[in-house]
Amino acid sequence: MTKNILTIAGSDTLAGGGLQADLKTFEDFDTFGLTVITCIAVLLENEFNIYDVEPDLVAKQLNTLKNNVVLDTIKIGLIHNLETMTLIKKFLQESQVPIVLDPVLAFKETDEIHNNQYREKLINELFPLATIVTPNLKEAELLSQQSISNLAEMQQAAQKIYSFGPQSVIIKGGERLAGELACDLFFDGTQCQVLQKTKINKKTVNGAGCTFASAIAANLALDQSLLDAVLNSKDFVYQAIKRGVTLKNGAGNVWRGLSLEDI
Repeated sequence: MTKNILTIAGSDTLAGGGLQADLKTFEDFDTFGLTVITCIAVLLENEFNIYDVEPDLVAKQLNTLKNNVVLDTIKIGLIHNLETMTLIKKFLQESQVPIVLDPVLAFKETDEIHNNQYREKLINELFPLATIVTPNLKEAELLSQQSISNLAEMQQAAQKIYSFGPQSVIIKGGERLAGELACDLFFDGTQCQVLQKTKINKKTVNGAGCTFASAIAANLALDQSLLDAVLNSKDFVYQAIKRGVTLKNGAGNVWRGLSLEDI
């Protein structure tokens, strides 16, 4: 039977990240993706602008799914609107499936007050409902309120984020830490595991975080253990970066146009 996965996320017009990346990833794992659109992101003159979907319309999308679809997992990306977050919390409380929460925090177009309110509400209302949260290094610094420049500090941050209530956390170190290896750190309250791969000298990384989180959601829907889902998703994203698509400005998107046998 086909597995159904819901992404609650923003729309990325360039389609490297956001719900577009999620849907592509779900299909790569032979699962069926559904969407609730929270906002729309566009890039104008090298500046991101994000436009919210009205909370009432978000509620109607959630009700459409609640009344018509049996879900196997839920992946959450950028919510952006505080009222919308409350609606999503209620929806998640009524769901009995694994929840992958990608806590997107580093968006430039909002002021510091909104960012702090968003951070606190995300931690207090959604983290306790999450099976796993997947911050990148910058987001982990914002969540834990500490700097991260090495693996020891990454572990401290993971423990702090875990204390907010999720069942597990993985911090995506990417290329920001010094050295030849890209390091991620998984922590579930018991085991702490460092995941390493050789850094790739490519700029096609837009959407890597979204793709990683949605791959975890797909693997969980396919009944993999949490750690196996994380490990397989890291391999998947590694290949997606290697096969990425370049944009006019020299940056680029990850691309998941490959069969799973290639991983």
